[in-house]
Amino acid sequence: MIIDLEGLGVEVIKKNVKHLNLRIYPPDGAIKVSVPLHYTERMIYSLLHEKKDWLLHHSKRLRVQSSSTHTPLTDGQQFRLLGKNYRLHFKRHEGPNHCYMDDAQITVYTSNNYSEAQRLKLVQNWLKKKLETLIPPLLEHWQKIINVQVTYWGIRAMKTRWGSCNTRSARIWFNLSLVHKEPICLEYVLVHELVHLLEPSHNKRFYQLMTQFMPKWREYDDLLEGRSSC
Repeated sequence: MIIDLEGLGVEVIKKNVKHLNLRIYPPDGAIKVSVPLHYTERMIYSLLHEKKDWLLHHSKRLRVQSSSTHTPLTDGQQFRLLGKNYRLHFKRHEGPNHCYMDDAQITVYTSNNYSEAQRLKLVQNWLKKKLETLIPPLLEHWQKIINVQVTYWGIRAMKTRWGSCNTRSARIWFNLSLVHKEPICLEYVLVHELVHLLEPSHNKRFYQLMTQFMPKWREYDDLLEGRSSC
């Protein structure tokens, strides 16, 4: 559900939580709200209106920061892949453009005339392929357990969601940023989207199904959203 807050769309998701939870996401200041299942639309709007000034201020600040600062990939920076930290390095050479990973670092080899944008695209494509290798065995495993079947799955950059599911066409999308998270986070998102094929809404039945198929899903949700250090 999307609620308009003075021209700013606020995504509202009903979940099995006790209190309203607010999150503002970079780079564009998108606002996502989790509310208890029993909250009515009027209650949600009233609570958002109370926090309107704070929400609009911080959302605008993130948008301004995003438009004024751009952090490119730099040589020697720390780079997180599947929950593990690596050191990122760039090297010019005469051979094919490619990425190489060992136990401690990721090295990006490019030709001398490769631009920063091309280098970024090369890394993104490499990350996408990494994620693509992890999804098929997870799908095969969980589709059997949940007794559902997807018609298509893909990976793309998403600003406010880790995954999305079209329940009518049984198509699932995964956020490319999952490649930076622990593998269990990808598995949790996959199960979450598959369960939506049984129950499209975030209602009581949905969370009962999540607990049935993945009893520790709340721990994985905390880990995914950075609320846990385990």
